Amino acid sequence: MTHYVAYLDEFGHVGQYISRTHTQFKTSPVFGLGGVLLPAEEVREFAIFFYQLKCQLLAWDINHENPRSLPPYQWEKKGSKLFTTRNVTQYRSLRQATFRLLNHIRKIGGYVIYAGEHKTGPARQHDATKTFRRQLLHAVRTIDRYCTQSRSTFMLLLDEQRAGNEWREQNVEACTLAMFEDPAEKCRSLIEPPLQGESHLFQTLQCADWICGLVGRLMAMAVSPEEYPDWEPFDRYFSTRIAEVALPGSGLQHQPVEPESHECSTARTEA
Repeated sequence: MTHYVAYLDEFGHVGQYISRTHTQFKTSPVFGLGGVLLPAEEVREFAIFFYQLKCQLLAWDINHENPRSLPPYQWEKKGSKLFTTRNVTQYRSLRQATFRLLNHIRKIGGYVIYAGEHKTGPARQHDATKTFRRQLLHAVRTIDRYCTQSRSTFMLLLDEQRAGNEWREQNVEACTLAMFEDPAEKCRSLIEPPLQGESHLFQTLQCADWICGLVGRLMAMAVSPEEYPDWEPFDRYFSTRIAEVALPGSGLQHQPVEPESHECSTARTEA
């Protein structure tokens, strides 16, 4: 039996979306949780691998864009800032480092995981709190289904949210109910409710953030290619590679429309 550890962060944007050119609701047409699922026995060495890759790839940034003089292990480069169209097209070193990262995840028996939704419902009905909880449970169930089939178990570490104890209690409660009380599908492979960690202390959470920076762009382009033609390089360089290392079941749901049905469609958009 394999025990896995999942490290998740957010991709896309949890808020309302109308279009990329809208004056207010324009951040992203998708939202979800993504990151990496690693065999527990590989976590320590993977953290070292990612740290070394980060230090090699971003040595100039660590030395010149570090106003607080943080040690390299605490210094972070957010995935949304790293994976820009300019960086991806201009810096071959970034593409090669990303290929190495994805290949290494697959080599050690890990996966990239992403579970989210395409925000298609009326903006006035959008509820960010419900959206986050829905996709947290979507991610948990996606991992649980895989672990159940492979007779494995897992635990989950989320990037720490700044919304306070009430937010955490509500979402931990939702996952606890999914583990023990859901009559349709108990999450039996999840050994305890999700934990939270500060990303500057975990290389694994920093890696999850990088994955989300990449997946968020791939998914936005997948659902709205006419709005994101400038993001074509992400599809060209990374779409196939992400698909090769993605956990089975990773993908997007359609956003539920409240007046008509409270059930989520299971249609998926693959990277």
